[in-house]
Amino acid sequence: MTDTTASTDTLPVPGDLGRAPRPFVIESRHPESETITSFRLRPTDGNPPWPHVAGQHLTLFAEVPGQGLQKRNYTISSAPDGRTYRISVKREAQGTVSRWLHDEARPGAPVSVAPPDGSFVLPADDARPVVMLSAGVGLTPMVAMLEAAAADRRAGDLLFVHGTRDGATHAFGPHVRELAAGHAGIRTTFFYSQPRAADVAGRDFDVAGHVSLDWLAGHTPLDTAEYFVCGPLRFLRSFVPGLVQRGVPPERVHYEFFGDVEDLFGEATSQQSPPASGAVVAARRSQAIGGFERAAIGEALLDSAADAIVASDAEGAIVLWNAGSERIFGFTEDEALGQSLDIIIPEPFRARHWEGYRETVASGQSRYGAGDLLAVPGLHRDGRRISIEFTIVLLKDAAGKVTGMVASVRDVTARFEETKALRKRVAALEEQAASPG
Repeated sequence: MTDTTASTDTLPVPGDLGRAPRPFVIESRHPESETITSFRLRPTDGNPPWPHVAGQHLTLFAEVPGQGLQKRNYTISSAPDGRTYRISVKREAQGTVSRWLHDEARPGAPVSVAPPDGSFVLPADDARPVVMLSAGVGLTPMVAMLEAAAADRRAGDLLFVHGTRDGATHAFGPHVRELAAGHAGIRTTFFYSQPRAADVAGRDFDVAGHVSLDWLAGHTPLDTAEYFVCGPLRFLRSFVPGLVQRGVPPERVHYEFFGDVEDLFGEATSQQSPPASGAVVAARRSQAIGGFERAAIGEALLDSAADAIVASDAEGAIVLWNAGSERIFGFTEDEALGQSLDIIIPEPFRARHWEGYRETVASGQSRYGAGDLLAVPGLHRDGRRISIEFTIVLLKDAAGKVTGMVASVRDVTARFEETKALRKRVAALEEQAASPG
């Protein structure tokens, strides 16, 4: 049984808690399934946690022995209680932080937390029915939103649909059923893809097999509902574009990326490129010799049309736009200066971008300034999506506060299209080889 009762002695909320990471401690841990464990995080600076909206996520910083400081985003899996956050983490065999949390972290372990963020939250009104669709550990934001809906006595209909392998991997099952039993507008449907002999239909699960678009079409109101989707990448690739293809307007399909961030509609990927091999080299002031001057070299790079150099302030407004930026994105300098970076970010990726941007400004840390590349979709002036790779450099004042960022951007659309075509050919050959006869 998971405790979700808000404490009556919540701490008063100060006027401004800031956005820099704060010290927290793991207050308790509780197994939810054989693979998922919940951790309660409590601030240790005498202040309450930042307010959050059910469905949002936080950023956790943990010192992992032998691995140094690690940063991960985790959904807050509980409705606000004014004292703690709950995160529910699946143990991944190759996951540095998830293995540390599951195998080593005990109550009292110190961590740091950056403030909650994210737009994957329930609509403010309940005019439309809501369908929550999740698989695996993707149920964590759904549980938080379900708790909030039940506590607020939300009037609209809400269907909680979840798929997992079997009863051993089913997290929060009794808790979700209890929430639904206490609210006439909440219904649940659980899918087990491989139910065990001990799993009883009608008691532990409702349908043997996988959730499908056909099932959703027959059991949910496609013409009126708001859909919230979260789960592994394959799950998202199936249901996010699938619901749109079935006639659900894109603005009524809400999704949270889980795992590697990729374009769900099969266009440009969004992923971190493998780091270059070799020693880590710290930033330093370079020197020019042989009669060359640093300033002249810098100006040559900035004024080149080869790569885009885009600088933005702490709020994300463009303050420098070179010739390469115009070549790659199509906007002239006059059109771009002073505008938000939104002009070059496809709409589905803006929320994720700004979460990371604000987090980087607050923490003063970025993994993409040491040679690692981030590959993401970009937006051209004419509306085309392009594939870009970039690194960033943080601009800081004398006190070390981030005042802006500079991105060095390269257009890799042609290479991406060639790779995509090659993958299709390989897949076709593999399918042909696997066919009998």
